[in-house]
Formats: sequence, structure tokens, C-alpha cells
Amino acid sequence: MSQAAPQPPWSYRAPVRFTHTDPAGYVFFPRFFEMFQAAVEDWFNQHLGIDYAGLILRERIGFPTAHTECDFLRPCRLGETLELQLWLERVGGSSFCLRFDGRVGAQLRLRARSVLVTISMHDGRPRPLPPALRERLHAYHASCLASIGA
Repeated sequence: MSQAAPQPPWSYRAPVRFTHTDPAGYVFFPRFFEMFQAAVEDWFNQHLGIDYAGLILRERIGFPTAHTECDFLRPCRLGETLELQLWLERVGGSSFCLRFDGRVGAQLRLRARSVLVTISMHDGRPRPLPPALRERLHAYHASCLASIGA
């Protein structure tokens, strides 16, 4: 019996719009960080099946970025579509680390990492990952490892 091939990580497609660019038509670097946040929200909602806004507004659980870094390898221009692949690199007790690989077509344009921390919106202090989220994160992490053959 053959196994299904590992699935690549989930991707977010972001058309590069006029509002993202500087006068030269290149994406102004802070706009990439807005795209990373949009990708995280859609990943929660569409792939993990967890209502991101509901966690914040109803359950009062937030996910601020504690650390982020980005290597910009090539510029992105107005009219291109940036595809951000989300790789889950680590799941901790109250945090997780995502890697974003940004491509236009087959060309790698950027690579970024962000550590997001689960906090209580009541006091701003870290709290453990909610059990349903932890379970889905571990499953996604396993699929990321399978995709790279680890």
C-alpha cells in the first residue's frame, strides 16, 4: 500500500499592490510584516480551523510577535504575486516559531522568522497554548517535517 506524498506547507498568496510599494514600485519593507500577519490570521482560520479573531475577541487570547527577523534576498515589485509558505519550526509551552519563505514564481525573494507568544489579553502575560491549538500546531509541525523528509 502506498502512502500519500507529503503535502507542502500552507501558502498565502499576496498580490503586490500600489499601497505596498514605494515610489520606485518596490515593496516598502514594513509592508512585508503586515503580509506576515495576514498570512498567520488566514493560516489559523483556513488551515488550522481556529477562529483567530474569536480567540482575541471572545477568549481574550492574543499572539503578539516577540521576535522577528527577515532576510530580503530580492525586491518584490508592483503587480507581482508573493507566495508566503508557512513552516512551523518549533512549538513551545506558550510560543511557536514560524518561518516564512516568500517566492515570486520559483524565485526565493525573502526568508523570515517570527516567534509568536500566547498571552492573556486581560493582563498581557504569557499563558500556555490552548489545547486545541497545541494539537493542531503539533500536527502541522509533523507535516512540515514530513515535507522536508526529516
